[in-house]
Amino acid sequence: MAKVRIIVADDNPAFLQKLVSLLSAEFDIVATAGDGESAMRAIHSHKPDLAVLDLEMPLLNGIQITQQLGKNNTRAVICSTETDPEIVQAARQAGALAYVFKLRIERDLILALKSALDCKFFVSPGPK
Repeated sequence: MAKVRIIVADDNPAFLQKLVSLLSAEFDIVATAGDGESAMRAIHSHKPDLAVLDLEMPLLNGIQITQQLGKNNTRAVICSTETDPEIVQAARQAGALAYVFKLRIERDLILALKSALDCKFFVSPGPK
């Protein structure tokens, strides 16, 4: 069975590498991007199954990219340090199928991606 194809976008190079390390064993990372416009170009050229997007990136943020994905079959997963329920809801309304808090990335990211592949919404449990 072919691996799920993923694009990963984050403007923090160290965190981008962390995401790639977490995902590369189970998924096919077809491209990475450090800003929103590069992410959109990669999505259009590689047509991945999933896009793992940082909420706050230069040029286009994760929610803006997610809104544009409605035109194709790529599912969006947002990763962020932002835990405000209104921001989480905005991501969901934009079409994101998962919202993962960066502090929980090791625990939640794979589960979030699998939920998104099943078209089920996932959000990290809130901070205590």
